[in-house]
Amino acid sequence: MNIRKGTNMRKPFLVCVAFGFAVSLAGCGARSADSPAVGERTAPQAVNEPVTVKFAASGGMFPQEDFIRYVADPVKKKYPHITLQRINTSDKGMSLDELVAAGEIPDIVANYPGPAGGKLRDLGLVFNMEPLMKTYNFDLGRFAPEAVETLKIAGGQDYLVGLPAYTNAFALFYNKDIFDKFGVAYPKDGMFWEEIADLAKKLTRVEGGVQYRGIFPDGIGRIQQQLSIPFADFNKHQSLVYTDAWQQAFQLWGSLFMIPGLSEGDFKVPNAGRNQQAFIDGTLAMIASHTNLLFSLRTTPQVNWDMVTYPQNKKAPGIGQRLDSPILSITAQSKAKDAAFQVIETILSDEVQTDMMRNGRMTVLKDEKIKMEFGKALTEFQGKNLAAMTKLKFAVMTPFEYLPDGDVNRILSNAFNAYIANEKDLNTALREADEEMNKLIQEKMKR
Repeated sequence: MNIRKGTNMRKPFLVCVAFGFAVSLAGCGARSADSPAVGERTAPQAVNEPVTVKFAASGGMFPQEDFIRYVADPVKKKYPHITLQRINTSDKGMSLDELVAAGEIPDIVANYPGPAGGKLRDLGLVFNMEPLMKTYNFDLGRFAPEAVETLKIAGGQDYLVGLPAYTNAFALFYNKDIFDKFGVAYPKDGMFWEEIADLAKKLTRVEGGVQYRGIFPDGIGRIQQQLSIPFADFNKHQSLVYTDAWQQAFQLWGSLFMIPGLSEGDFKVPNAGRNQQAFIDGTLAMIASHTNLLFSLRTTPQVNWDMVTYPQNKKAPGIGQRLDSPILSITAQSKAKDAAFQVIETILSDEVQTDMMRNGRMTVLKDEKIKMEFGKALTEFQGKNLAAMTKLKFAVMTPFEYLPDGDVNRILSNAFNAYIANEKDLNTALREADEEMNKLIQEKMKR
């Protein structure tokens, strides 16, 4: 197999690439009069001056109950002069694109790491938040360094354009009844993917006319994120998919899907929703997932489950998944930047983060005392190994730069799915994906 060697991922401070984006704020170092350079200080607004802050986030990021508990009530208590206006971007006609088109630009917007920088850039919303951090003595050292690296990469600038509210924490969930049924020992904290594959083989079998399946590790993007595997060289504008690193990733991840009986019928290709339901129905023994599944399990007391740490890769021991957080950014057009920052600062206070932790939202802070509070208010989870979600370090995000993460994921997923379905051999799947990635790069460079 003639696969070229991958290059090392470059440093996370991104080099701006000007490819004709029509937004002046997209350029490296570009800023408006409302966006001071790093190091400039802004004078805080008068503390008692009434001000309204428009907060735009999807209903999934901040359901109404969470918004009141973790945002509105704490802000009202600390800053009674700030009135919060919640904008649910999940509602019809209220997407960020539609709000900007209508001239109704929020003060704070929330995006997940992949789309964050591109969305802000393309809509002309980029704002350098670092001067406000200095003005309000905000301590970035409270975050893990890997999280800060990801924030800079996600923002697409060499300064921070947002701060994380909380993060989805990852773990390996397992159904104890299936392990007991087949006399297989439960998984333990600290296991590697190869060990999980061995367990999965023992648990994938037909019993009483029922097909039991050993593992669902999620799509190929998860190993890419865990190992921070680069998919493009943005200096040379060249795909890096046809490399040893991706060959090894496909082989390892494929070994988890190509167990006989595991990927058939409705489970031929990775599908998180169907596999979560299979886990709840008692036919899937293990699933690598995150806190959203944890919340779903609150309503399924019939499932006899527990969890261990997210499986590790031998190339990156101690590393779990990357930061998977709503990143809160202040828009360049906001007329209430100081108040907006005070809202974000309140969400990131020890008090609010501790409350989030107690109720199952994983903190982005590295304080071990706060981490120890995880899930303590969720009485239905007493006795579960919830601490497993707090033990591993964050992986660092791979730069997307000018490539839409949705297109990148589509190319990689299609190639991997064809490989595990035996529709294409490994060499062909990677070579064709590499060609498609190069076409995407060339297409984006023309714009």
